[in-house]
Amino acid sequence: MENTQNQIKKMDPKTLFCLPEGDALFNPLNTMFIQMACILVFSQFFYLFLKPCGQAGPVAQILAGIVLSLLTIIQKVHDFFLQKESASYYIFFSFLLRTCFMFLIGLELDLDFMKRNLKSSIVITFGSLLSCGIIWIPFLWFLVHYLHIKQDFLTFYLAFLVTLSNTASPVVIRSIIDWKLHTSEIGRLAISCGLFIEITNIFLYTFVISYISGTMSGDVFGYIFATGVIIIINRFLAAWLPKRNPKEKYLSKAETLAFFILILIIASTIESSNINSTVFVFFIGLLFPREGKTYRTLINRLSYPIHEFVLPVYFGYIGFRFSVSSLTRRHYLVLGMTVALSIIGKLLGVLCACSFLRIPKKYWLFLSTVLSYKGHMGLVLLDSNLVYKKWFTPIIHDMFVASLVITTLLSGVISSLLLKTQEKEFSHQKTSLEFHDTKDELRVLTCVYGVRQARGLISLVSALHGVSSSRFTPYLMHLIPLPKKRKTELLYHELDEDGVNLIGGDDEFGTNEGLEINDSIDSFTRDRKIMIRQVKLVAQMENMHEEICDGTEDLRVSIVFLPFHKHQRIDGKTTNDGEVFRDMNRKVLKHAQCSVGIFVDRNITGFHQLHGFESVQHVAALFFGGPDDREALSLCHWLTSNSQIQLTIIQFVPDDSKVEKFVGDAVTKENNDVLLEIVGNAHTKDEIDRRFLEEFYNRFVTTGQVGFIEKRVSNGVQTLTILREIGEMYSLFVVGKNRADNPMTSGMNDWEECPELGTVGDFLASSNMDVNASVLVVQRHRHSFDSFVDE
Repeated sequence: MENTQNQIKKMDPKTLFCLPEGDALFNPLNTMFIQMACILVFSQFFYLFLKPCGQAGPVAQILAGIVLSLLTIIQKVHDFFLQKESASYYIFFSFLLRTCFMFLIGLELDLDFMKRNLKSSIVITFGSLLSCGIIWIPFLWFLVHYLHIKQDFLTFYLAFLVTLSNTASPVVIRSIIDWKLHTSEIGRLAISCGLFIEITNIFLYTFVISYISGTMSGDVFGYIFATGVIIIINRFLAAWLPKRNPKEKYLSKAETLAFFILILIIASTIESSNINSTVFVFFIGLLFPREGKTYRTLINRLSYPIHEFVLPVYFGYIGFRFSVSSLTRRHYLVLGMTVALSIIGKLLGVLCACSFLRIPKKYWLFLSTVLSYKGHMGLVLLDSNLVYKKWFTPIIHDMFVASLVITTLLSGVISSLLLKTQEKEFSHQKTSLEFHDTKDELRVLTCVYGVRQARGLISLVSALHGVSSSRFTPYLMHLIPLPKKRKTELLYHELDEDGVNLIGGDDEFGTNEGLEINDSIDSFTRDRKIMIRQVKLVAQMENMHEEICDGTEDLRVSIVFLPFHKHQRIDGKTTNDGEVFRDMNRKVLKHAQCSVGIFVDRNITGFHQLHGFESVQHVAALFFGGPDDREALSLCHWLTSNSQIQLTIIQFVPDDSKVEKFVGDAVTKENNDVLLEIVGNAHTKDEIDRRFLEEFYNRFVTTGQVGFIEKRVSNGVQTLTILREIGEMYSLFVVGKNRADNPMTSGMNDWEECPELGTVGDFLASSNMDVNASVLVVQRHRHSFDSFVDE
């Protein structure tokens, strides 16, 4: 087990190519594939029972490997799975699997989040390593005498330190995804910390081994340079390959293979020098270009097989190595102490770091237990550089492996129990914008059926991202309606010239629309430097709203934007795309677990793309009062920082009311805060509106960022007159849906066409009115904690 490359060189070619020796019926390669199949089957069986208890997939997969390992007690099973040269196959395929998923981890990592939370990740990593190191020092003296260690004390200390302090980042990532925390702040922080801890341990181990050997330092720097060259080559290929076939949605399989050949060459070369290649491969993925066809191709072709097959097999192999049959009572004592100190050391270090960083206390225990996951680099480093580990014996190896597996299983159980008992604390809570601080990350989801809706909603996304420093995470979900029953036989006109299915293409459904959407997103990304994360949703229309609502929860967005079921033609008239789309919008408005915006896109005469142009667009936010109007105005917070948006707030006030009459100019206080004196009555609803508008006015209007106009009306007729007057002045109107009756809109719903847009939104979206601007109608999440005041 010294080295992957050396083991492969020693293999008999007949064995390598699955040719059995003598009377052997099965080759080790064949039995290894059977073992993989058994791990997948057993893990699915365990997961069926453990998932309702909140357990993540890696726990079930490690248990599957343990069961398979226990079956080797039977001599025939042992002889079948553990044949001659089988260890070489396990090492080689473990190397391949590890290379694949570490590259994918680098590709999928939220780089922006890691940059923003770099300090937190470093502090937690340092606290974890320091606490484990301090706890391990007195334990070291006891173990050296108890286990009769006579030489290589430094590597012995290093091996146990890695065992105690390391975190298996693949196990953490897979568990966080299974718990649907990968889009949450605490989930992404756990992933970042896990990677930092693992990378730090690898650097520490490599540095110590290089110092001991005295010959590896030059190799390390040489491989760092070679990795940099590979990263530069990847950037060139990522930009050049899509130009070869611009009409294809993804790169060809041969072009995709080119990237893996480069990665495998550098990884195998590094491994041949007894240096672990994990960090190098991870940084190749981390520094890969995050936009364009190449990135989409790699994510599309790697995510499913790695998450569904590669990682389960790898985790199962961790459990398969579990064996305590050779341990004595003396070793069981050391095993128990190692597991206990590993969990305690991680707990103390993470708790101290969290306290220093002022992370909410509800996350402390969860973060410490999740970061106690073991089983990745701990095993890899344990099996490497054995020439510098004279103390290494099969019994100590089994003890190390057992401690890693037991610690991981215990941590998994504790983490799931914490999630079960504090489910509400870990659920998505930023479901509306009214109380959403603009300094916090804004996560939005835009839903489109085709490129026509995509262009309009991408323009809206561009408007919401005002400054490059703002925390903004947009998602675009491509909705592809699935027919109830697909035809098995295609007619002649449904085939292309070569007799190929035009409907399916090489990517199931929506290929042509998807290609144009990708081009629009790529153009936007190049101009605005904003990454839009893409999601594809294929479902039947009657169930589409359920999938969208589930997506809003999984992605933890604060607002979802839906396209209106009508679109503007070239001649300026509107065309109905279908009542099924309208029904879907209504269902999302009713069931969504976040705020909802319906975007009426008049792409010819109304709001158009900001990226690539220097023109300033005028946007008006209409405020009548109520929760939906407050939500619409809250959304405008993100428009104020965009230099290409000139925002104006138009407040409609009853003519016979003095509720929100301005009685004086803004008054500057001693602390330089600006207070606008507004007279209001004691009604709760009006008081909420008054305070909200006052805060917005003092923050944006008095500073000159936003214009403010007051319109006094007494009924719906006067409101309609004003809306017609300003219909040509703005390219976009933002308004709340507002279900409640309002004297200022009385009579307007007599000719209402689309109740889902509200009274004012329906008028602005009507093709019979002289309004050419686009319209965004906003409905606040109906289950917000204070919504009972307004209902």
